[in-house]
Amino acid sequence: MNLKALRAFQLIVEGGSLTAASKSLCLSQPAVSRLISLLEDELQILLFNRSGRSLQVTEQGAAFYVATRQILTGLEEIPRIARDIQTGDKQLRLVTTPRIAQGLISPAIERMRRERPKLRVTIDILSRFDIDNMVGLRRFDLAIASLPVTHSLVELKNQPLFRVRLEAVMRKDHPLAARKRVTASDMTRVKLIGLWEDQIWRQQLNDYMRSNGATAQYLIETRSSLMACQMAIDGAGVAVFDRVSARGFDLRDAAFRPLEPERWISFGYIHHSDQKLSGNANDLIKSILRTLSEFRDESAANAASVELIDQQDG
Repeated sequence: MNLKALRAFQLIVEGGSLTAASKSLCLSQPAVSRLISLLEDELQILLFNRSGRSLQVTEQGAAFYVATRQILTGLEEIPRIARDIQTGDKQLRLVTTPRIAQGLISPAIERMRRERPKLRVTIDILSRFDIDNMVGLRRFDLAIASLPVTHSLVELKNQPLFRVRLEAVMRKDHPLAARKRVTASDMTRVKLIGLWEDQIWRQQLNDYMRSNGATAQYLIETRSSLMACQMAIDGAGVAVFDRVSARGFDLRDAAFRPLEPERWISFGYIHHSDQKLSGNANDLIKSILRTLSEFRDESAANAASVELIDQQDG
């Protein structure tokens, strides 16, 4: 069987286009298309429906991808495996989101590396949208993100690790900073900083507002929840964030006020259901939980803002 044709099939499924596959393989699009046709002839399976230059994976093609995903991904791993055998180094491949990368993942990894200085870590930062669309198709040891994460082609295991309380964040001289808690009604009377409409955090905040009889009006919108938090701290308005994700900010001028009623978001780790967690992945989970425990010990406010989830059943 032509390994290059298998690689072309994988790239088209995961990249979503013939163009991406041709660039990766350094071949013309007609050449890649011929590889796919040869593979279909050999397998006697229609892998893609063709519409002009567009290829859409068929039901049979999706089933073939799921059944051979580990084999296809294993082809990419051969050079890395050889390097690891030569050097004796260990590697951790992590996928996470910008929201928690700076405030939680960075200190947790540094804790690991203090104990294991030879550990090599690869960190892929994906948006929450890309986590949903791509994490099932990538080869990684562990993904850390808000839950749940699903994929149409690959069965994923979601294991909760902790949950954070959402809070209104603003400058400490903002009028709402005088309150102990902030309601949905309060937020209709201030300048709100939010994410774009298609983003999960925006949808969750909108749901919170609607469920409490209010409608959010955003004067500033951004793709980045980190940017929204920073702008709120700078005095541009009020954003909704959490204390764990804000650890990397200069918070001297910031005020956090819990939402009333409370709203919590769960975070956890994700991996392919047929994949056993590596020792490095398990060590990272322990490091994350230790980092969060220390964060909770720093103050009563911190302790009230994050809850660890019992891992005995995970």
